[in-house]
Amino acid sequence: MNPKKLNTLRAKHQAELKQKQDAAAQGPYEFSMEFCVDEVNETVEQHRTETGLEDAEQTPEHVAYSVYKGDLIICLKNILIPLEQEWHLGVDSHFYNPETEEVMSVPVQFQMPKMSFNDFKFGSTLTVDRGHGLKTRWKGINQELNDILLADVPLGFERVRSNAKLTCNTGFTSYECLKEFNFVKKIIREQGLNGIQKLNEAMKQNQIQQVA
Repeated sequence: MNPKKLNTLRAKHQAELKQKQDAAAQGPYEFSMEFCVDEVNETVEQHRTETGLEDAEQTPEHVAYSVYKGDLIICLKNILIPLEQEWHLGVDSHFYNPETEEVMSVPVQFQMPKMSFNDFKFGSTLTVDRGHGLKTRWKGINQELNDILLADVPLGFERVRSNAKLTCNTGFTSYECLKEFNFVKKIIREQGLNGIQKLNEAMKQNQIQQVA
């Protein structure tokens, strides 16, 4: 075949392949993760105590994957999706009154305008529609949830546990991110969380050797 035609065919093939890869990465996909707020806090705090880790945000992947169930945690820990999203969070908090032996549950839903994950967690200058034309600053998920529970739960009730589900609809930042996502999923499927821990330890050791 004429070399010029061969190069043209190769370029066409590469362009078509890239188009398919970009479409696969863009999705959109629905990512979610379910977790017990109390279990997360306990596990992360225990890991920090045992290892001396100061920043909870640096909790290793294998620890995070053990308490957050679902694909979204993989995307967040590895930054595989844009971190500015329309986050949806549902939290069911369960309470018990030891004097009356009554139980009650308070379901809360948060459907957020587009904001960064850090703003969603810790607060933002963005205003949120509270209904009836009222808009106020978003104070961060913990403060917002606590404010609702303080207003809705009668005195005498103690919180037992809170179960949550965080969801967003988005695509991967790039096709490379999609490949990394599939790679992590394969490691977990075949080797479990021990496989993730060994992989990250090997990568960390390699970085140390390169610096040295």
